[in-house]
Amino acid sequence: MIQRKQTLWLLLSAISSGLTFKLPFYSGVVAPGTTGVEGPELTATDNIYLILLTVLVLGLSAVTIFLFKDRKKQIQLSILGLIASLGLIAVYWVYSQNFSAGNIAITALLTLLIVIGFFFAIQGIRKDQKLIRDLDRLR
Repeated sequence: MIQRKQTLWLLLSAISSGLTFKLPFYSGVVAPGTTGVEGPELTATDNIYLILLTVLVLGLSAVTIFLFKDRKKQIQLSILGLIASLGLIAVYWVYSQNFSAGNIAITALLTLLIVIGFFFAIQGIRKDQKLIRDLDRLR
């Protein structure tokens, strides 16, 4: 069923990853001579790796919502999305080192919301699997 709790968590991940295209992860002054970062803010549109990882995370969370009939595949894609979102944070951190001065923006919490959404979605899917196993045992 599409109205489960994990759907809301996956939707949170999808919305958060979509917002990272416009809202910055890091704001500061770009160090002279560095490549890959343009402008005073680091967003998902600043680099091809950030774009690809963000689109991957967004796509995984959106597709996983509609796989509610196949819980095994849903949990596999959620774990892949969790790993990809942790990789996204790592790539953001690497590119934030190109700044000579600056601060992590408050909207960097969106990347943490992606991880939290996938984590709680995995827990919800596992609870559903356990519930179905218990119901099958009673029949």
